[in-house]
Amino acid sequence: MKRVAGALALLVLALLAVMVVRTLRVTAPALAAADTGAPIAVDTTAAAARLAGAIRYPTVSLASGGPVDTAAFLGLHEHLRASFPLVHGALTPEIVGGLSLLYTWTGSDPQLAPLVLMGHMDVVPVPEPNLTEWTHAPFSGDVAEGFVWGRGTLDDKTTVLSILEAVETLLQNGHKPVRTIYLAFGHDEEVSGEYGARAIVEKLVAQGVKPALVLDEGGFMAAGLMPGLEQRTAIGALSRAIARLEADPFPPKLDGPTRGMIEAMAPYMPFSRRMMVANLWLTAPVVSRTLAANPLGSALLHTTTAPTMLSAGIKDNVLPPEATAVVNFRIRPGETVASVIERVNQVVADSQVIVSTLDSTGVNPSPVSDVHSEAWELLAGTIRAMIPGEQPPVIPYLVMGGTDAKHWGAHSDRVFRFLPVPLGEGDRERIHGVNERISMADYATSVGFFARLIRGIDAL
Repeated sequence: MKRVAGALALLVLALLAVMVVRTLRVTAPALAAADTGAPIAVDTTAAAARLAGAIRYPTVSLASGGPVDTAAFLGLHEHLRASFPLVHGALTPEIVGGLSLLYTWTGSDPQLAPLVLMGHMDVVPVPEPNLTEWTHAPFSGDVAEGFVWGRGTLDDKTTVLSILEAVETLLQNGHKPVRTIYLAFGHDEEVSGEYGARAIVEKLVAQGVKPALVLDEGGFMAAGLMPGLEQRTAIGALSRAIARLEADPFPPKLDGPTRGMIEAMAPYMPFSRRMMVANLWLTAPVVSRTLAANPLGSALLHTTTAPTMLSAGIKDNVLPPEATAVVNFRIRPGETVASVIERVNQVVADSQVIVSTLDSTGVNPSPVSDVHSEAWELLAGTIRAMIPGEQPPVIPYLVMGGTDAKHWGAHSDRVFRFLPVPLGEGDRERIHGVNERISMADYATSVGFFARLIRGIDAL
């Protein structure tokens, strides 16, 4: 018995030794900030006023193929022309897909692979019951308490205006790019980008464009993101189906980009946590449970399930012959639209319920971009340069939403998603929520980031 206990003790010690050695080998990458020159001067007050003006146009996307307030988009186009005269004089602007905008800034060496900067002009609706909860009206564009308020300040007119502010300022300073730069601003990202971004990508691909880097909205600058044959009515059948889906979520898996993100965080963790991450071959179940305890962390581990729209009935005393529900699935890499539908059918297990994609808009996850490429190094270095004197960790991240950049997935492995806006307390809930806003200082930071990136792309 003593021999068995001794052998077990030796095994535990050996295992612990292996884990410690693996942990000690985890070190932060020696990466310098991108040398893109001195920061540009941003007139914060004037820039905030131009962003506020853009917020006042209610460029709402209601539903895929639904009604579009064309006048609002055309008004925003005119606002951009008036606000950025140098951009509209030096770049070639054109309307694509009906209401989307594509600007071409021709470089001195058009043979080099270009930079593509993306954003979108449309915003999600504001539910009528929420209007009274807004401190400032959602399309007021008020500038107050050091913030610009309104729908689009975080998602995603800030990207569009930040890029244009950066280009306008660089033109004022006489900057002439070596690589060609495309600015691609969609008008229907919130309803899949089928008419805007897709048309822009198809146009550029047809012209032979192979980008050195594509950057779209996505991850933010933030901290603390880490620390489930009977008689029935149509409504009853649908309700039970949704209840089953919510009660039986997709199983979590710690692999792909999420595992890469966790491993990239390891060098910046205390030793005990670093040891857990350095030994995922053994500790993955524990790390997964820890990650799943946080709603955002849980969403990174599996395909998410969110019923968003229900429809049934036309009168209170008439049983509806059918009922429909729209369920939003954000599909994790490793799954597909087909595999999601197959599992939903298995979970629902009801012949009365028909499962299909909505208007053929189901989209598979985008390919995983190369985080060892020169494009990634430039992007990471530009982010680090935003905070002089510090070396903030830049972590590859799984963006769960399907942004317009997904249309580049079949054409490039250098497609990244990042918006240089530091998220404050409660800001994550403001995206698509109540009291969306951005601080004037953070907006100036975003403008500065894009200016640095544009200057830095020539050295790629």
